[in-house]
Amino acid sequence: MGMVFWDPGDLAKSAIQEGVTSITTSIFSECSDDNVQGTSFSTPIATGIIELALQANLVLGFGLMNAIAMVTQARSWTSVPAQRIYITITRNQSLKANKHIEDTDIRNIRLDTEVEFIQQEVRQPRVLKTADPEWYKLWHLNNDISPSMQINEAWNIGYTGRGIKIAILDDGLQTDHADLVSNVDLVNDYDYVDDDNNPMPPYGSSHGTEVAGLIAAEKDNNECIVGVAHQSTIVGVRLLGNRGLTDSEEAQALNHHINEIDIYSNSWGPPDGYGFYGPGTLTKEALKAGVQNGRNGNGVIFIFASGNGMTHDNCNGDGYVNSIYTVAITSVQQGQNAWYSEVCAPALAATYGGSEEDRYLTTTTTTDECKTNGTQGTSFSAPIASGIIALALQANPYLTWRDVQHLIVLTSSRKGFNDTYSDWSVNGANKEFSQVLGYGLMDAEAMVSKAKTWATVPVQHTFTTRTRFPFISTRSDMLSSNTIFVSRSDSLIRCLEQVTVRIAFSYSKFRGVTELYLVSPSGTESNLLHFRYEDAIKYERRGSLTWTFMSVHFWWENPVGIWRLKFGSYKGYSVEERTTAPTTLSINTSDLKSVSTTTKSTLLPTTVTEPISTSKTTYSLRATTSDILSTETATIADWVTTDYFSLSTTSTTGSDSSYFNSNNKPVIIGGVVAGVILIGTIIVFISWKISAGRVKDVDSTTTSTAPAVFSV
Repeated sequence: MGMVFWDPGDLAKSAIQEGVTSITTSIFSECSDDNVQGTSFSTPIATGIIELALQANLVLGFGLMNAIAMVTQARSWTSVPAQRIYITITRNQSLKANKHIEDTDIRNIRLDTEVEFIQQEVRQPRVLKTADPEWYKLWHLNNDISPSMQINEAWNIGYTGRGIKIAILDDGLQTDHADLVSNVDLVNDYDYVDDDNNPMPPYGSSHGTEVAGLIAAEKDNNECIVGVAHQSTIVGVRLLGNRGLTDSEEAQALNHHINEIDIYSNSWGPPDGYGFYGPGTLTKEALKAGVQNGRNGNGVIFIFASGNGMTHDNCNGDGYVNSIYTVAITSVQQGQNAWYSEVCAPALAATYGGSEEDRYLTTTTTTDECKTNGTQGTSFSAPIASGIIALALQANPYLTWRDVQHLIVLTSSRKGFNDTYSDWSVNGANKEFSQVLGYGLMDAEAMVSKAKTWATVPVQHTFTTRTRFPFISTRSDMLSSNTIFVSRSDSLIRCLEQVTVRIAFSYSKFRGVTELYLVSPSGTESNLLHFRYEDAIKYERRGSLTWTFMSVHFWWENPVGIWRLKFGSYKGYSVEERTTAPTTLSINTSDLKSVSTTTKSTLLPTTVTEPISTSKTTYSLRATTSDILSTETATIADWVTTDYFSLSTTSTTGSDSSYFNSNNKPVIIGGVVAGVILIGTIIVFISWKISAGRVKDVDSTTTSTAPAVFSV
């Protein structure tokens, strides 16, 4: 196609002075279809049309009128006269205040007999078409859904996953699939079911091939679809078959070539709905070894699908998902969490996963085919997340496994999801999160942009406090709570990552009605466990459980202060009694901070030769309801060996109960505890008794004037 360009001269200068910031005029003198191929070039090119494009932030006015005169004059300068003048106006930004002037401009221009058509242009998002036949069905990539994961935008700035290797641990991989074969690493593939190097799935097992297409289907090859990281390399690791898995098989698969593989995409796990199942000893060690030694010390990225048990399930029962070494990914559909998504405190973020209520995903499947129906679940969100992370690793191959987690938290967001099921809140670091969707929808463009200049986070530190709570009796319509105090001298930390809580509890019946919530010193509440219908039915008799729960909802918060664990049972069921046993709170952080001492406390002696007590101190504690505790503290200055603690209190109401707690050793009212108490803080709690299942109302002005005596 040839063009004749011309210099508008003085008229253009006049137009620019009067508010027009740029003028581009093209006269199409001829049109050739030579070397024009593909759907991107199928639109006919009109001959003999002069197009005037103006970009202005200011009022156009006479500048535009002069520009029209320019075009009219220009028609006589070319040997191919135009039959009509088409004018399109594109402003760099909308000026709402001057809209009436814009309308006047357009009306005046329409009066000119030389003008056939005038239009105020609006910029619309457009993406490059691919030669993949199912492109129009790839709504998760082609921006045919809002909000977008901005994957196409990440491609447009040059990131395709090139150089990144992703292992797909699944039921097999069709390595010769026409849309995958160019990106498969045949040398490092393996089958842990049949113990050979051929991961080809048996007939009817297509899950792994479907997952693979979402990650690495080749682009512009006239086959099926295109993957998120369409220039990455995939390694097929067949792990799932018609039998269960052993601990050693899982461990081997999760450490398969850990210095060559960057990302392990896992769309498998324990059954949904019931149970507390997790990795065995060897697999736990494999996960730890992967992040410590993989990728030449930067750590491999373990991606796990969070599960499809819906909101009456909780992913904290899945020990693979709630490991600090893995990244849990859940699903969204148009405008809300996907119908199958679980309540999931360990989930960092979400991607689109397909939905029968909205639209299925389209991907590759076995026998060289495309699958356009029925593809839905967190199984398919996990590989999309793996692909996005591959783009980020291409942008910065030196990212550590924890850098990737921080980038996901930083760049994922709510993006307008307004459904009530997702339960959105803002944590103490001013970061919005959901009890279902983590920190929201992943954003590929934002993630690669941040990754390019990302500074590696400091070394991770872990602080653990052990506390034995007193006996708690909880009936179906009540919620009991206890607290753990983390002081500055204890934690030495500044910025939280994951928080894990190891809890042992017993139940009289219906385990699945147990509910646990953790509240941080900033007031952020995380749903660690809630009503699970199938678990309640399956475990209907008396029993006990010890389990580690994890939450990412406190990311970047300061951990110093009182942590509160709320413990109860679902209100629709009657449970006679339950107790808490030893509880361990572990906090992962990325930095140390200077130590500061506790203030407003009573100092206990550093040595003990005989039973002694503090000076009698009168505390004035305002009466509170049963789930809000008034507290005072006393600090132990050094090591103290003790046989027992005792506490004496009096109250103006006579209806209070008292107990105290240590952040280092269990302390029980009226009981005996032996051992060594480390330096720390003892907190005295004053709470109010419950009568007939209801909180006894006490005048808010009533105070307890109890001399608190700590005897050692």
